Amino acid sequence: MMLLPAIAFAQDGGKQQYISDDISITVREGPRNDAASVGVVNSGDKVTVLETLGEASFARIRTSDGRSGWITSRYLSPLPAAKDRVQGLQTELTQSRNQVKSLQAELDAAQGRLQDARPAMEVAADNERLKTELATAQQQNQDAQTRTNEERARRRTLVTGAALVGGGILLGLILPLMGRGGGRRKRRNEL
Repeated sequence: MMLLPAIAFAQDGGKQQYISDDISITVREGPRNDAASVGVVNSGDKVTVLETLGEASFARIRTSDGRSGWITSRYLSPLPAAKDRVQGLQTELTQSRNQVKSLQAELDAAQGRLQDARPAMEVAADNERLKTELATAQQQNQDAQTRTNEERARRRTLVTGAALVGGGILLGLILPLMGRGGGRRKRRNEL
């Protein structure tokens, strides 16, 4: 009866689990599996390789506490243990996420300031447009003033010329008449 739940559990596929990467390796006195144990090293421990008999054999190591002995070479890696690397990567990931949150907050704040400044930028654009229109209008006014002054000067010249011509004509008409009248006086005085 007690075996039934265990068998049923196994038939249903069982509970999914993972193999642990926490490994303990026996450090031996010599490069053999039947040599006496001098201690244990665990995954992630730093060791110094003193000599090796090849990757498929044994390596003589020294532990961080000064013990030396032999272990199977296949357990050595130039990289830290996966769990240590994962912890470092998780720390970096957390820092990166925090940095992304900070940058997002800065971006949101900058967008808010940009939104607040948008009316001022629109006014500045309108101001620039109006300055251009004012400069154009001032140039047109100056051109019209120049043309008006030139027209006035031309009219003054025409009026002055017309006055001189009219005065010349009038003098031309009056002088002969005055000359006749002066001649008659002389004749009357002579008579």
